[in-house]
Parts: sequence; C-alpha cells; structure tokens
Amino acid sequence: SKLDAQCLKIREFRNTEEENTFMMACGLYSLALFGVITVVCLSATSVSGLAISVSDTAAKTKFQQRYLKVLPPSTNIVALGGYHNLQTLSSDPKSTLVSILVAKLKSTDGQIAFIDDDKIDALVTLLECEGKGFDADLVDDEWAIVFSRQGKKSPKFQKLVEKKEKAKMAFSNFDVRSMEFVNLNSTPRGNGELKAVVKYNPVSENYSKSPDDNIVIRRISCDIVDVSFKYWKLPKISIPLRPKGGYLDFLYLDNDVRITRGNRGGLFIHFRPAFLDKVMTEAAE
Repeated sequence: SKLDAQCLKIREFRNTEEENTFMMACGLYSLALFGVITVVCLSATSVSGLAISVSDTAAKTKFQQRYLKVLPPSTNIVALGGYHNLQTLSSDPKSTLVSILVAKLKSTDGQIAFIDDDKIDALVTLLECEGKGFDADLVDDEWAIVFSRQGKKSPKFQKLVEKKEKAKMAFSNFDVRSMEFVNLNSTPRGNGELKAVVKYNPVSENYSKSPDDNIVIRRISCDIVDVSFKYWKLPKISIPLRPKGGYLDFLYLDNDVRITRGNRGGLFIHFRPAFLDKVMTEAAE
C-alpha cells in the first residue's frame, strides 16, 4: 500500500508538471502571436501613412506647378480660405463648381439671384489659373446663365434684371461671324423678352500666361449697340441704353463652362444649354 501511494504521488506530480509545461507553452504561443499581429498592424499603419504622405506630396506638387505660380497678382489668399483650402479644391475645381451650382439651382428652383457659396470665388480663381481664356471657336453659339453676381458699381438696371433671372430663361449667345453677343432675358412667364446686342472685339490688355507659359487672351472690348423689350404681341420698345467702352474678361472657357468678369466687377458663369440639361438630369436621378 505504501508503494501504491508513492506511485500515485509520482503520477500526480508528473501530471502537474505536464500541465504547467502545457500552460507555459500556450502562454509563449499567445505572446508570439500577439507580437506578429502587432507587427502586421504597425506595418499596415506605416504603409497607409506613407501612402497618405505620398498622396499629399503629389497634390501639393500639382498645386504648386499648375496653380500657385500663375495665381493672378490681385489674388487675396486669405479671402479665398488660405493656401490649404485652395490646394484641397484644386483636385478637380470644374467638377466641384458644377456640383455646387447644380445643387444651388435645385434648391432655389433655378433662381440665379439666390445662388452663392463661399467656395465659388476660390474655384473660379483656380479655373482662371488653367489658362483657358477667350477662344472664338469655343465661345460661339448659345450659353445659359447659371450664376450672376453684379459688382458694386453695376447699374441699378442690371441689378434689377439679375433679381428676375432664372436658369434656362436667360442667355448670352455669341455670334463670332458678326462679332456680337446677345443677352436675352425672358419675363417669369416667358411672354416678354429683354434683348441687348453687344459688339465685341478681342484686345491685348489684361492678357496672362498659362502654366505652360503660353499667352492667354482674356479681354474683349464691349459696346452695347441696341437694347429693346418685346412683350407678347405688343410692338417692340427700344430702350436708350448705349454705353461704350466696357469690357469682359474671360476667366475660364471650355466646351461646357464659361466664366467672365465685367468691367464693373460682376461675375458671370454660363453653361451650354445641353450641358445644363445633362447635369440637372443627373442630379435629379
């Protein structure tokens, strides 16, 4: 019986020793596994941080090369939200501007006078830096106004007209053959139309350079030669407004968007009618 008791103690000791060894092995395995997971997580974080850093560097380089060196001399960086804001918006200024204007048109039922956003001036400045000024081939034909902000020196008559402007009911159409453009504003019900015919001529003043150092024509001189109002079947009324010596600066122009600034400080953005229909339809889906 003493022998049996000793054998029992030996077995219990061995079992306890094996259990401790097993537990220790499990602990070491857990520590090793935790270490591997930690290393993987840290590596992933480092790679992610490196990717963000490379992306930020690329964006900064693009901003400096494409925009910063050709910013207009009169640019007020603080008023535009600072360099970081401009860099952020520089990823795709045209698409961002179009999205903002379409959203505003939807929320105001197309009322031009109620559209404004603190990003518009910054986006316009960035687009101006792209070096796409006046181009006779691009500017020809119809343009629908989607944004209008009269300058402080604009005549009261123009400010009054702006308050009534609505998308798809106000146009500024160029005819390059006759060197004229025609501003058309319909009454709210569409039964009346205010028409102003403007003679224009490209001039060398206020030219700029593109990021590729090419000369960019910006300004056209403008002389209003005829203003009239036609309401329904009534005779056309001639309005005695014939100001001379004005001008229009083309800040940006492509196949879809036209951005100009008048000699009295007004800012105007036009879309091609087909492009306006397209983006408004897409926004409604």
